[in-house]
Amino acid sequence: MSFIPPGDSPLAHPDALVLPVLTLVVTGVMYLSRLVRVAFIDTMNSEYVQTARLKGLSTRRILYRHALPNALAPVIPAASLVAAYTVGGVVVVEYLFAYPGIGAALVEAVNNRDIPVIQAIVLLIAVTYFVLNLVADIFTRGAAQSR
Repeated sequence: MSFIPPGDSPLAHPDALVLPVLTLVVTGVMYLSRLVRVAFIDTMNSEYVQTARLKGLSTRRILYRHALPNALAPVIPAASLVAAYTVGGVVVVEYLFAYPGIGAALVEAVNNRDIPVIQAIVLLIAVTYFVLNLVADIFTRGAAQSR
């Protein structure tokens, strides 16, 4: 039994969304925030940032023009992996919280041994994973070329 009555919008019951959203988001946010912090510390201690400071550039310009693009380069692929794991984690969260969706459909198809539906859902999740990694690679290459 779901916390959200059938036919109602999930947005009409925000209290029922707290645990599922936290389940999906907390680990990814913690990992990415730590990665961003370490990347910014490394970038701010680099020689080109020190050179920009010596040239008298403003802190704002150093942060946005020099530090941010270089600090985000390692974060973008990690963010795509976190997003891909989140898409896979939706299957578990939907099953645990009894929400209808792609995860519940996959579990039901496995229970019914419905091979075409299983293949379609797994293919959809795999394509999502591929597209997220492709977009991350495109952004990473764009960030590398803009340096």
